Amino acid sequence: MVAFQIREVKNFMARLFQKEEFDHFAVREGQVQMAAGFQFNGHRSHDFYTEEELNALSEPDFLLWGELKSLVFAMIRGAKTPLLFTLVLQLPGKKVEEILKASGARLERKEIAGAYLNLKFQAGELTLVTGVGFCSFVMDKMFEREFDLWVRKFLQEQGIVFDEV
Repeated sequence: MVAFQIREVKNFMARLFQKEEFDHFAVREGQVQMAAGFQFNGHRSHDFYTEEELNALSEPDFLLWGELKSLVFAMIRGAKTPLLFTLVLQLPGKKVEEILKASGARLERKEIAGAYLNLKFQAGELTLVTGVGFCSFVMDKMFEREFDLWVRKFLQEQGIVFDEV
């Protein structure tokens, strides 16, 4: 787990809401606090889709950020910034497999529940905290280290300026 303080909040938010860099991440949950509070989860409502539509989805259980961001953006856009905005994004399974292979960890993919980006905007500051969920206790930390390295590189490639805290 590593925490990053995002130095250029406006640049990051523009990339999050107006670009495609984060669109392939699954949305686990989020919250917006303005005049009223809104909480959302990314669990896909299977009853909303036909069987054919569900079969065509790359992520059948969770909405991707690209599917949800315009709705969230509509909530936060306006003259005032939110009092609080949180978002938990999950790395796609194929990327988890790539990072696992690169890490050299002695783990199987099925042992990793997910790799997450936890975003929190409050009082004009934005932090991003990495996290990995395992299906059981794991002593091997090589995957976590490799994931943290991947996040650093991802942020740098996107031109996102940060400090590690």
